[in-house]
Amino acid sequence: MKEYQLEKSIRTEKDFEQMGWHDCNIYGLIFHNDNTDNFTTNLIFDIDYIFKWVHPTPPKQNFSFWVSPCTLKFEDTFALTIDIDRCGGMTDMLEVADLYLVDKTEQETNKWIYEWAIELQEGKITFKSTGFKQIVRQKPILTESQILTLDERDGISFNQNPFDDRN
Repeated sequence: MKEYQLEKSIRTEKDFEQMGWHDCNIYGLIFHNDNTDNFTTNLIFDIDYIFKWVHPTPPKQNFSFWVSPCTLKFEDTFALTIDIDRCGGMTDMLEVADLYLVDKTEQETNKWIYEWAIELQEGKITFKSTGFKQIVRQKPILTESQILTLDERDGISFNQNPFDDRN
């Protein structure tokens, strides 16, 4: 099968309608302030993003997937609630059921506040932010699994340098 062609290596809230996070796995999250004002914090996730589900070609019966490690950064977050129930046992990662845009409010001319809900198989994360950036860190890999190994993804990372396929 030929390579998956990325349209762009950085997506934002403007691309939300064309994106989907179902079955994406979260390897970790951090809170990071990269602004000089010290009044805002970014919520950053290390995820494996599934770009495309590939239907099986007989005699194969299972899907394959174009997957890449990505950094998902929600900017200037506030009103954060994390409700995760792992009583069924601890697994390596959290799995996203879906990511919803709950509300979008214009605070000032062309300045928006977005309310997000990340439904997990294990719970829910809700918060507000001024937007997001999803940064593709590596070329997508065709795999039989929805997740990459730590070796395939070069470990856990919150790097915000986008993959450049011109190299």
